[in-house]
Amino acid sequence: MRLTKKFRQHKSPQVTAEHAPVSCANCGASISGNYCSACGQSAHIPDSLLHLIEEVAHGLWHFDAKGWRTIPMLIAFPGELTRRFIDGQRVRFISPLALFLFTVFFMFFVFSFSAPPVSVNQDGHPSKTDFKLSIDQTAQEIIEEGKQEISELQADIKVASGDEKNRLQANLAEKILQQNKMEQTLKTNPAELLENATSNNNQSIISTAWISRAVKHATENPELFKYKLKNYAYKFALILVPLSMPFLWLMFFWRHDISMFDHAVFSLYSLSFMALLISLVAILFHFNLETTAIVLLVLTPPIHMFRQLQGTYQLGTFSTLWRTSLLVLMASILVVIFMLFITGLSAS
Repeated sequence: MRLTKKFRQHKSPQVTAEHAPVSCANCGASISGNYCSACGQSAHIPDSLLHLIEEVAHGLWHFDAKGWRTIPMLIAFPGELTRRFIDGQRVRFISPLALFLFTVFFMFFVFSFSAPPVSVNQDGHPSKTDFKLSIDQTAQEIIEEGKQEISELQADIKVASGDEKNRLQANLAEKILQQNKMEQTLKTNPAELLENATSNNNQSIISTAWISRAVKHATENPELFKYKLKNYAYKFALILVPLSMPFLWLMFFWRHDISMFDHAVFSLYSLSFMALLISLVAILFHFNLETTAIVLLVLTPPIHMFRQLQGTYQLGTFSTLWRTSLLVLMASILVVIFMLFITGLSAS
């Protein structure tokens, strides 16, 4: 007990008879009121467990109070929210970065509860049985495409003449020889067939077969596709911030009153709303409300972008409309690239 008292006396600031510190425990500056004028720390330094619980409750309520003001404005008045934060009205609202991280975490939380039960390994790839099946399917498609090319060559030979016919016959003989080797390899080792196809300069065949098989695999295995989509969605959201800011700058590069900070705030608030929207769509899909989910996913983003652009940058209707169109186009291209990426992963 004596050691504890000595330690506290050594660490605590000097006190007066009224127990008010005259120097800050954090920076050592003189204190004349309830807070340090140099660093802002409170002059009163409690050390009880009850006060610690009180601080946790206060922090949760403070965030909750900001959240009830920020999220409704993000949904109904996104342009006003963004503009007010840029203009310095920041005490009442959650910062765009904090809200973005929270909504992405919330989206991941929703996905974890609505993820489909698929047979995958720890690395997120299909089980060995599914992977072997996908190799067999790809190899079989390579064989079928080879047969189709042989049939086309035979049809061309019938109508050709002279040197062209001789060239086609030589190609046919070489193609038949390669086809026989590929069919023999298919019986023994389908995986080796893929390697041989690449080494024999048949990249066009294998790439075409792989792409078609990937799309077919995603169609036939929607649960695995959804699993991959949900697993990479939050990563895709994180890279959208640095991708969107240069594009926004290009739409306003002649406006010297707009800075990259304005674009960053716009992007973070906009993506926060999209993360909430995607979470809602995932919940609707989970409860088999696909039509409602698709309608929200198609119609809501352009409307929200229009309102946020108009309110944030103080634009007219036409100026907002063409910028919204470009922004929707850019977002659509990125989403298509992301979906193709997920389709490829689903087949790998």
